[in-house]
Amino acid sequence: MRNRFALMPSLAAAFFFLATIMAGAETNTAASDLPAFLDTMTADYYKPSMTVAMGSFTYADTQLPTPFSRWFEDELRKALAKTSKMKFFDKRVAAAMDPSIRAKYEEFFGAEPVDSLVYGRYKSDGGSILVTISITDLATGQLVAERNLAYAGSLLPQGLRVEPTLQTIQAVSSLASLADGAQADSSFTLSMATDRGIGASYRDGESLSLLITCSKDAYLKIYHVDVNGVAQLIWPNRFGGSGKIAKDQAMRFPDESDRFKYKLGAPYGTEYIKAIASLTPFKTREPDFSDLEGPATLAIARGLTVESAEATNRAEAMAVYEILP
Repeated sequence: MRNRFALMPSLAAAFFFLATIMAGAETNTAASDLPAFLDTMTADYYKPSMTVAMGSFTYADTQLPTPFSRWFEDELRKALAKTSKMKFFDKRVAAAMDPSIRAKYEEFFGAEPVDSLVYGRYKSDGGSILVTISITDLATGQLVAERNLAYAGSLLPQGLRVEPTLQTIQAVSSLASLADGAQADSSFTLSMATDRGIGASYRDGESLSLLITCSKDAYLKIYHVDVNGVAQLIWPNRFGGSGKIAKDQAMRFPDESDRFKYKLGAPYGTEYIKAIASLTPFKTREPDFSDLEGPATLAIARGLTVESAEATNRAEAMAVYEILP
């Protein structure tokens, strides 16, 4: 696995993700139609203008990204510049994927002149791609508008993949729960999102950061799994990290004080970040930024042994993202 960390500072933020429902769709036959379509979504908005930030577009109910995700987001960025009412704020805004993180980063959220978040999901339907576009008011969390369109398949670049691969679906399933033998505790939760939200897409050379919260003081390990299924421990690491996370305190990784950032590049495809919190100290610490032997699920599980012989409470979280050229 190529080491994706470089010695540079990093900023972090996160976006809300709200589920949407596919309904009857309008047909969009040209990219030039998209600005007019967006204008219909804000026709009844109470302000004369709306500044929006970009959330994530993911496939159907999977919350997984595909190459179509970033392609459509790029088309949407261009369309927003041509609308009569909407202004795109092309900067990461610290809106949160859960209330605890949003509250902790209110100073970032409130300082930026952003009214709303645009996000959605999509699915294949014969020769078209059905896309749900949603706009949510960031101050209130209320849905401003939600519209559906059928994006003609002929508008897509040749070979652009819309659906998640079977390999990705299987990887997500296998990595979903690794805490075998751990006690169940509904009050012990771990939340994690990338700076672009759930199911984000990144281009070569862009940087990724994470926001993580835990409902209890806990010990924490963060692993990266690349497109080939190879796992590495990425936190704690040689540059710092106590291996602990404080109750209800949003943790940014990499933090502004860290001497590196998480820079993405080839090989392209779907990658995963897996975080595991434990109320009992972990017994071992793997070498950081080094390929762990064997399949990712087994490699990570080996590092989850705790110092107590008794069953321990654990909480898990996972972020999935797509890397594109």
